[in-house]
Formats: sequence, structure tokens, C-alpha cells
Amino acid sequence: MEGKRNDFRAIDGKDCGFRLSDDRKIAAIARRQRGHVTRAQLISAGITGDAIDHRLQKGRLTREHDGVYAYGFSVPDHLGRATAALLAVGEDGVLSHLAAGAAYELCPDPLVIDITCRRRLPKRRGIPLHHHDLAPQDVRHQNNLPLTSTSQTLFDLSTLLSLNRLTQTANEAFVQRLCTMGDLHNTATTNAGRTGSVRFRELLATLDPEGRRIRSPLEARLNAFLRVRGFPPWESNVRLRVGNDVIEADVLWCPRRVIVEADGRDPHLSPLTFASDRRRDRRSTVEGWHTVRVTSNDLGPGADELDADLRILLDLSPRL
Repeated sequence: MEGKRNDFRAIDGKDCGFRLSDDRKIAAIARRQRGHVTRAQLISAGITGDAIDHRLQKGRLTREHDGVYAYGFSVPDHLGRATAALLAVGEDGVLSHLAAGAAYELCPDPLVIDITCRRRLPKRRGIPLHHHDLAPQDVRHQNNLPLTSTSQTLFDLSTLLSLNRLTQTANEAFVQRLCTMGDLHNTATTNAGRTGSVRFRELLATLDPEGRRIRSPLEARLNAFLRVRGFPPWESNVRLRVGNDVIEADVLWCPRRVIVEADGRDPHLSPLTFASDRRRDRRSTVEGWHTVRVTSNDLGPGADELDADLRILLDLSPRL
């Protein structure tokens, strides 16, 4: 090992102290940037171009993008790759599309890192660039990285995802309380006429135009079903006192004392939750409430039967 260090010093052509000083500078910069540095940063730190090129030749630095290097041998994760892409683009860039969706944990890690810039930039190899004059409210910071706001990210994803997948992603954003229906409507207005605006409007119609709080894809389908079928106004995800208990109803018609629950697998999967739901239904019945549990099948092949049953409970005329 001692001989190898001597050989390296001879090739480097500098005394040990100076060489280690350069490496410490590189390491200090890389630590702040998830293992990445730029050539401009190294030059600014007093490291010569020859010293940089030597480390590239020896594998101490690895080229990620033009002028952007990884330092060390760690396998980059999504945030590391995103950091490298942002360094390659410059201060004007923000993560967008699937890259932003992954940062919010709404999407899987993408193969490429999309960047949106306010100014038009020349193409960068391996980095899809998008031009959009983002307003300040359209930019957030997550894990110390700039990225499009959740609602703007969903708009950008409307150019890539199917309506069903986009709806699921939006509902996950609601569950995490990353955005509101009001945010989505504002984003639709500021992005009117852009590619993706038609699909985004479809998303708004699929969710709920009245700004209801929706926690799951099944709840979104239930609310859409009630709206399309012309049911009278209802409340969504509201807290209600039933006897000595306080419950939260997915859909509520208070005057008719009718509760509808979206009975999907995820929210009702655990035995404890299953038992709690059934106890709640029993207590609600004792207090004079009708609780209807709706499954995905009820909103598909069984939709007409569900429609008829709800109309009987609500004392409505049959649907023609």
C-alpha cells in the first residue's frame, strides 16, 4: 500500500500536502451536493484543470454530465441524479414532471431527470429540458432541491400519464396533503392553452369541481359516480357525532341520515380497522343512520343497482 501511494504522488507531480488539500476541497463540495461537483466549482476552489483531468483519468472523478462529476464510488440514488442534473443546467432549473413526482414520492424514480427552466437553454445530453416561465408560487423546495409545486407537477404529468393514473397520483397528493382542489384550479388557469391542459381539465372533472377532500381513487370514483348520476348535493369526508362516537363519513346526506363509505382494500385492510368499521356501522344503525358500503365492483358492473338502492334510501324518483 505504501508503494502505491508513492507511485500516485509521483504521477500527480505535487507534494502530498497539496494533493490532499485538493481532495479535501473536492470532498467538501461533494458532501454538500450528494457526491457531485462541477468543473467550475473546482476551478473556483483553486484546483487546476490538469488536476481535475488527472482525477477523471484515474477514476477519482466520474463524468455525469458535461462539466458535472461524481466524486467517489457510491451508486447515485434519485436525489443524487437529480442534483447532478440541476448542477448541469444551472441555477435557473427546477425538477419537473416525473422527477418532481418522484421527489414528492408520488411516482417511481424515473429513468431520466426532467428539468424546467424559465429561459430557453441549448439541449443537454441525457437531460430533457422544458421551457416555462414559472411563477414564484409554482416552485417549491424538497430535500434542498428546487422543484415544481405539486399542482404544477400534476399538470406536467398530464402530458405523460393516462387519466386513470393521473387521478390516482392526484389522490395520493391529497392524502399527503400536498395540494388542494383550489391549487389545481389555479394551476389550470395559469397553464391554459398549454400542452396537457385538456387532460388536466379532465382530471378536475374526474375529481370534484366543488373542492371536496378526497382521500383515495375509490372515493374519487364514488364522487364522480354521484355527480354524473345527478344525485342531490352531499358532503364529503365530514366529521359527524353518532351517539357518543365521532365518525368521519366519506359521503353524507345529513337530512336523509344516509352515509356512504368507499370500502376499498387499503383503508379497511387491517383486522382492527375492519372490526372498528363494523362496530361503527352497528352504532350508526342504532342511532337511525343508514350506512352503505360501496366497493369498486359497485361502481362498475353493479352501478345501476347501486343507483337504484341509493335513490330508495334518499326517497328519490327512479332514474329514467
